[in-house]
Amino acid sequence: MAPLSGRRSRALDSDDDGDDSRPNTPASTTPNDGKRIRLADDDDNDDDDDGDDSATEETSRPAITALPSREPQVSAGPSHANIQNRSSHQPGAIVRVKLTNFVTYTSAEFFPGPNLNMVIGPNGTGKSTLVCAICLGLGWGPKYLGRAKEPAEFVKHGSREAVIEIELQRNPSMRKNPVITRRIKREGNLSTYLTNGKQTSGREVQLLASSFNIQIDNLCQFLPQDKVVEFAQLSPIDLLTSTQRAVAGSDMIKYHEDLKKLRTSHSAVIKEDQQAQGVLTELQDKQEHQRGTVERMKARAKIQLRLERLKQSRIMLEYRAAKETADDAKERAKVLTQELSQLKAISAPNIAKLNSKKTYEAAALASKTSLETDLTAALRNCDVKAKSVTEIGKKVDAKAAQIVAEIKGITEKQASFAREKKKIESARRQKNETPQSFDVTAITNEIQVLRGRSNALHDQLTELDQTKVDLGERSKKRKEDVEDLTAKLESFDTHASQQEEKLKAISLASFKAWAWVQKNQDQFGQHVYGPPIVECSLKDPGTADAVETFLQQQSDFTFITVQSNADYRLLQQKLVGSTATGGLGLHDVSLRVCSNSSLDQFRPPVAREQIERLGLTGWAIDCLRGPETVLAQLCHERSLHRCGYSSREPTTQQHEELAKTDIQSYVAGQRVYRFMRRREYGAAGNSASVQDVRPARVWTDQPVDVGRKAALQRDLNEANGEYVAMCTELKDMEKQMKQVQVEKKKFDAEWEAKKAEKGEIQRARLQYEALDIKIQNAENTMRALRDSLQGVRARTKEFQDEFDELVIKKTEAVLDFALQTREIRSMTASLLEADVILIEAASDREIMEAQNTEVVQAIHQKTTEQTDAKELYRQQLGLARSVKDAVSQLVNESRRLAEEGDNSFVELLEHVCQTLNSTENLEAEIGAEQANLELTEGGNADTISEYEQRAKKIERLQVQIQETSRRQEDFKHAIREVRGKWEPRLDEVVGRINDAFSDSFARIGCAGQVAVHKASSDDPVECTEENGGLENGLDFDHWAIHISVKFRESEPLSLLDSHRQSGGERAVSTIFYLMALQSLSRAPFRVVDEINQGMDPRNERMVHGRMVDIAADDGGSQYFLITPKLLSGLKYRRGMTVLCIVSGENVPAARERDGDGDWQDGPKIDFRLFAKRARELGIGGPTSKRIDPGMSLGRSFTASQSPAVGA
Repeated sequence: MAPLSGRRSRALDSDDDGDDSRPNTPASTTPNDGKRIRLADDDDNDDDDDGDDSATEETSRPAITALPSREPQVSAGPSHANIQNRSSHQPGAIVRVKLTNFVTYTSAEFFPGPNLNMVIGPNGTGKSTLVCAICLGLGWGPKYLGRAKEPAEFVKHGSREAVIEIELQRNPSMRKNPVITRRIKREGNLSTYLTNGKQTSGREVQLLASSFNIQIDNLCQFLPQDKVVEFAQLSPIDLLTSTQRAVAGSDMIKYHEDLKKLRTSHSAVIKEDQQAQGVLTELQDKQEHQRGTVERMKARAKIQLRLERLKQSRIMLEYRAAKETADDAKERAKVLTQELSQLKAISAPNIAKLNSKKTYEAAALASKTSLETDLTAALRNCDVKAKSVTEIGKKVDAKAAQIVAEIKGITEKQASFAREKKKIESARRQKNETPQSFDVTAITNEIQVLRGRSNALHDQLTELDQTKVDLGERSKKRKEDVEDLTAKLESFDTHASQQEEKLKAISLASFKAWAWVQKNQDQFGQHVYGPPIVECSLKDPGTADAVETFLQQQSDFTFITVQSNADYRLLQQKLVGSTATGGLGLHDVSLRVCSNSSLDQFRPPVAREQIERLGLTGWAIDCLRGPETVLAQLCHERSLHRCGYSSREPTTQQHEELAKTDIQSYVAGQRVYRFMRRREYGAAGNSASVQDVRPARVWTDQPVDVGRKAALQRDLNEANGEYVAMCTELKDMEKQMKQVQVEKKKFDAEWEAKKAEKGEIQRARLQYEALDIKIQNAENTMRALRDSLQGVRARTKEFQDEFDELVIKKTEAVLDFALQTREIRSMTASLLEADVILIEAASDREIMEAQNTEVVQAIHQKTTEQTDAKELYRQQLGLARSVKDAVSQLVNESRRLAEEGDNSFVELLEHVCQTLNSTENLEAEIGAEQANLELTEGGNADTISEYEQRAKKIERLQVQIQETSRRQEDFKHAIREVRGKWEPRLDEVVGRINDAFSDSFARIGCAGQVAVHKASSDDPVECTEENGGLENGLDFDHWAIHISVKFRESEPLSLLDSHRQSGGERAVSTIFYLMALQSLSRAPFRVVDEINQGMDPRNERMVHGRMVDIAADDGGSQYFLITPKLLSGLKYRRGMTVLCIVSGENVPAARERDGDGDWQDGPKIDFRLFAKRARELGIGGPTSKRIDPGMSLGRSFTASQSPAVGA
């Protein structure tokens, strides 16, 4: 049976407990306890914030105790002004709360007292609404109430807005009490705030509340009904935080936060230092390991550097050699220029004559060249004229051939004329022979009749063939049925067949689906497993009842398992899809996806060696034999790995131990026990149900169904008979088809013959009808030939005239060609004459050159030498200039290194330029250094660079470690300083809390203790003697408040948590802890809503009495205790304020209509009448009657005149 809800069950349990406690207490203060119980039972809606129905029924509106000041004739309390005058409220305490259209209240005003305010009333009347109003009215949100999510949900049903007005006790520095007003509009979920009538914001309202140290978000100060469980479940760490906020002040919270931050930063610095130390050690080891290698590499590097510099210094010698060569060439060119000038001056007359001969020779050569050009042009013109003569001759020949052809064509045309004449005569003779007549319609009808018979036979053949195909398929299907039935009959006695029959009986759709899967396994990517009823079997038939009890639904036996999502979609499409899309249209089919088939993931909650001690034989999953994938899916679906079984009933102790484990259920004998656990209720949320084990119906060894086997045999005989009949029918049909085919061939032959006869007659008729056209065409051809013969003479004369004209053109062209030929002969003669002149000029020039050969050769030689000298100068000068920048860079680099203290490069350059002084010597030096380099050991080129970089890193790390050490000392000093301010004060505060807490527990005969748990760091670096060793207390993030309690004499003190203590014990501890904060709290008021939930009557009376003693003392902070006051005779002390909230059918409405239909204020309830009636019944009076030890009701109703609260 499911447990009742928290609030409802608490109310009912409290009533029962109250009845049980009455042997130890006097009778109830009411004359009829049944009425109180009836009111509680009839209260179906115990949520005091739900007021939707109240808007429609005036009689259901809640009424608040006492009377408003506007009706003095029945007023039971002083006016508001009087309350202010005599108030001893602390600054920030709540003086007045006024609600309009808020949740269940249409209009209500509360005047709480300065000390303990006990708000009582049946469930659902609106007690917690006051708590909600305090939270929302002071600017906090609904999330701190644990109820509705939006403020607009607190507006009364049927109203547009709600108004909360809270008056706080002022500080001495204020002129008047601050009045905070919050208007909540339902539309748009908007809120507006007023402070003393002036518009303000929610943030400013919170700041005002915070200035009075009001902490609605601190459960130690403000504990609404729906947050009680949350407070009880606060972790010790969170409890320390909430306690500091409640009683220690903001500076203590800041100290704690500073310590946590300092501790975090210090830990980071320690970790950074450890990492740096590790890196430094590693780098130093590597550095030492590579030291020898680096020294050898440095020696090799020096040789490489000298070799490289020697190679670079080649350019110095190249520059010096180029510059010297350029200077020599420049001087040589000057000398040669002077010598050439002198030589030219001596040989000038002879040279002038030679030049004159050369000029004459050049003129003769130019004249000859000009004549050769003219002759070439004349020859080209002569070739053009020769081609013209040839082309005209070809045209003359063509025209002559045309004349001959024209004359020859006359004979051919005359022969064609005779042939056409014969055609006409033959056609006219055929025209006189009339062709045979025939009836086209008759022969066409005969052809159509034959064609129709052939088509009819063809249709008959088609129909027979289709019938044969259908019959063949049916016979094939029937043959398969025969084979299937035969196989089923043969395997009827097998276990698999029996299980499939059971599957068919349980779910026909699943049976069809499994049959389709077996035939189409090749369509899936991975193997598809059938239903557990088919795939699985029991290892021991005796466990059938137990295993099937754990599998409660039909689908647990019939689901099909795939191993991938792709196969799942394919199978779903094929099985569930409509027949129109190729599916089977099945609906009662269960599919599962099991991608991880390992049973290792489903481990039993209890080790195998312990199950015998718990009274179990084994686990349900171990009873099944089948594919691992199907077994894994059963574990996932029904947790068979957590379901045990036993052949005998367990003992009570074994059952209780099983309930503490994660076992889901177990079967013992003929009963199944199932555990239900609700973690949020702790141990109180654990329950168990017991049911009888149902008999197995799936994995059972039942005898063969003889009737079913006989039915299969009948189906087999019937199918076999139908198959034989179909085969006989097929043979008869084949014979009929052969006869039809023979008859069709005969009609097809007759149809072809008749069609050929018709075609022959039609061709003869067409030829006869075409004779006239043939005669006409021949006559046209004869006329054309006659006309052509008559024009031959004219065309021949035209051709002859064109021939004569072409002959004349050819003659003219021949004459032009002859004239051009004579001109060419003349030009050839002139060219021969010019050639002779050129030979004579060349001879004269050669004679003159022979006479001046030595002079010319001398000038030529000097000119060549001069040119070579200038070219050499240019080349060497360019070479010198090209390497000059490189030489300068080399020299500058050597000077820079010398300025830095490295003279090796300068000395090397001096050695090259002064000692070696030649390229050959330099190359020899380079060769020697190269040989020296090859003798040294090589290595990684980056080794030296890495070594130097590592050295820099080591230096930086050493500086970093020094800085880190300094920072650690700074953090240690800062932590010691802040801890010295925070820890003693915290110890003092918690010590005072412990004193009050222990005293409260001692008064009820129990023991309690509150202590600070000072969590320590286990880091060896911090576990030093200076820090306190292992008890260093440096883990400030995990400092906590540990509450230890003992409710029984025989047990030791144990930490308060949700596992060791019951719900009532935790509630007692919680309220005692809150009361212990009372004397230390700086909060102006404290709210606790129904903390008595889960307490038994004894604890509730003791806790209430202790709370009254503490909270009602003068000088303490204001206290709101919300309770339904289901117990009678609770303790009362002077200084308490009791706010009674009642509602129900007999409560007067706040407003009612008069005789005229107008709204008037309804009557009020005067609780003095209740007090008077109580005295008459003997409940309290002048004799100070005692209800319980230390709980007096004497003069209770006269002494505490509660402030009036009107609705």
